[in-house]
Amino acid sequence: MWRKVFFLLISSFMLVSVVDSHTDAGRKVLVLVVPGMSFNEAEWLIEHDQAAVWKESTFGAMNVRPDGPYSYLNNMVSIASGAKAVGVQEWNSYEADEHLSEKGFTASEWMYQLTGISETDGLVHPHMHRLQRKNNESTHKAQVGVFGELLMRNNIDRQVFGHSDTSEEKVRYGSLLALDRNGIVSGDFSESVQKQAGTPFGLEMNHDYLMHKLSTDVDDSQFFVVEWGDLYRLFEQQSYMEEKHFEVEWEKRLQHLSTFVSDAQMYADEIWVIAPMMNKQAYDEKKQLAPVFYWGDQEKRGGFLTSNTTKQDYLVSSIDLIPTWLSSFGLADQVKYSGNVIKQTSVGEFDKSPVLKRVDEMVLIYKSRARVLSIYISCLVIALITAALYGFFGTRKRQLWRYITRLILLSALWSPFWFLALAGFVDQLGIAGFVLALIGGSFVSGFLVEKFSQIPIFLIGSFTFLLITIDISLGSPLMQRSYLGYDPIIGARYYGIGNEFAGVYLISAFMILQPALAGNRRKVTVILIAAMSTILTIVLGKSTLGTNAGATLAAGLAFSFLLYRVIFQSVSWKRVVFLCGGVVSVLFLFLYMLQLTGEQTHIGVAFERLLDGDFLYIKDIIQRKMAMNLKIFRHSNWTQLFVTSYLLGAVILWRKRLQLEGQEKQLFLQTGVVSSFALLLLNDSGVVAAATSMFCVVSAHYYWLSAKKEENHFDVGKTVNSSQTVED
Repeated sequence: MWRKVFFLLISSFMLVSVVDSHTDAGRKVLVLVVPGMSFNEAEWLIEHDQAAVWKESTFGAMNVRPDGPYSYLNNMVSIASGAKAVGVQEWNSYEADEHLSEKGFTASEWMYQLTGISETDGLVHPHMHRLQRKNNESTHKAQVGVFGELLMRNNIDRQVFGHSDTSEEKVRYGSLLALDRNGIVSGDFSESVQKQAGTPFGLEMNHDYLMHKLSTDVDDSQFFVVEWGDLYRLFEQQSYMEEKHFEVEWEKRLQHLSTFVSDAQMYADEIWVIAPMMNKQAYDEKKQLAPVFYWGDQEKRGGFLTSNTTKQDYLVSSIDLIPTWLSSFGLADQVKYSGNVIKQTSVGEFDKSPVLKRVDEMVLIYKSRARVLSIYISCLVIALITAALYGFFGTRKRQLWRYITRLILLSALWSPFWFLALAGFVDQLGIAGFVLALIGGSFVSGFLVEKFSQIPIFLIGSFTFLLITIDISLGSPLMQRSYLGYDPIIGARYYGIGNEFAGVYLISAFMILQPALAGNRRKVTVILIAAMSTILTIVLGKSTLGTNAGATLAAGLAFSFLLYRVIFQSVSWKRVVFLCGGVVSVLFLFLYMLQLTGEQTHIGVAFERLLDGDFLYIKDIIQRKMAMNLKIFRHSNWTQLFVTSYLLGAVILWRKRLQLEGQEKQLFLQTGVVSSFALLLLNDSGVVAAATSMFCVVSAHYYWLSAKKEENHFDVGKTVNSSQTVED
């Protein structure tokens, strides 16, 4: 009796262990790659499809920008390698025994001729070596095939099915997600897509075959990729189709996808629907963020997607997908990627409208950004040139024009404040309404400080500094929506303080300090400078605040220069060089310490790579920064303001007679120039930061110059009146 009980207990324990191990080993992740899908299709599925599966999903938007131009191939290589990457010409996937009519032999033979690798089964990629070489030569060093290699080494089965072929070309990029370093992966194309009369190009995804493959159990975990090419084929054929028929077929294709996703939930532990490239219509409408849907554990349905890469609600990056899938299989620590594991927020929330609304806001800013900034920058350039001309040639009799010039300069200096303050109202005001509100707010503010204040520059700096500090402390909600902020569709930065406002922020701090520089109490001045320097570098550099390394270093150098000029009257270049070296060393240490608290940022990753001895990574960062600055200088509207403000700044420093009386104004000008040069050299978009900072410096100088001439005019007028009185 006891033997039977003991045997049953042991058998039960072994059975549970086998079931648990099978559950762990048999984890199945399904990734549906849907080229051509955009937020137009995502919104229809959420709001109009009868299946509840889309509302139950975890939903988000994804930046898919690659290293090169947008394309299905470039975007897909970036996703597959977990880094910004580009494709190569003639890249494609083939079944090993597929006959290549243009070559006269099979794909397996073609791959053997190019690489010496012989593979007679599954899918092959003859140009794998070219793809790897091209991306190894880039500054992002994208490693294609590493993810698939990791899965293979950890006994995770990789299967790829489906394609986006048309009658005119073969398009098979889904296999990029799962191939190994040799360009080999299991799967097929011929059976997973079937011929179907009446569908685009007569082809349709084979639902029954794919469900059969998906439902087949394997001993190991499985990474199952399906390239769902129905939408791609539809949009490729759109220009030839009757409009109403296209709309009918469009809904059919979406419903076909919906049916497959609903049925697949029975067999997959995780399902991802990703759109590596939106259709041309959505792209032309500037809807260049891609939708992402996710279904995981049943008790964790709904909610939204985010990651530490973006630190923005509802937004992830394409480089986050590989780290996330590695995490699904417990392999997250085996390889370091720049991206981060995607997280769920607001679990249990099934209303997808917050994501759709936020994406609409992003698209609105992105669509109108170039026009708004082009007009804005041109206005700033005109304001500077006008002020310079009156500074050079203005006569004492033109009081009205000097007043107008001062009003224009003060309004221009107020404009960054209003760009940020009105950022949350762009969708309510519309573009025209926003521009009018910006002009009105800047003009009224300029008029008020000119009329009622003796220290207008100080007030402008104080309000601007305070607003930017509050916004950064709250997670930059306004900067993320501002025309002068960073654009999530461009994806150069997602959090902290952007380069446009970094230049303004630094100069606004000097505007606040400027009156204090006039006093004779040197000790108090030094304390104030040191306090402001500490506040600024913490706000700019801390991982939970500004996280802008270039601006932090520039601020430290500028404040060190200011302290030096306050303490020492004469300039010794040997002393300055020695001071710069020591300051930079201290700043790097301070910046590193600021990354030790909070979640890891791109600065923290750079320090981690540096401490690991990965100097090539740092070299690539520097090269990318230089390339970005050169690109901005060649093609950006900011170049107009950069060149104009720097030329005028050079003239101000060169023509001694234009320099203003008063130590505080001299120090402000000199420190502002140092700040601008430091921002130019240390930031990846240094041209932008240098342009905004130098504009503020030059504008303040010309305002003071105009005000000085006005005072001189009144002094002359008083003298003349006094003389006439004596004569009378």
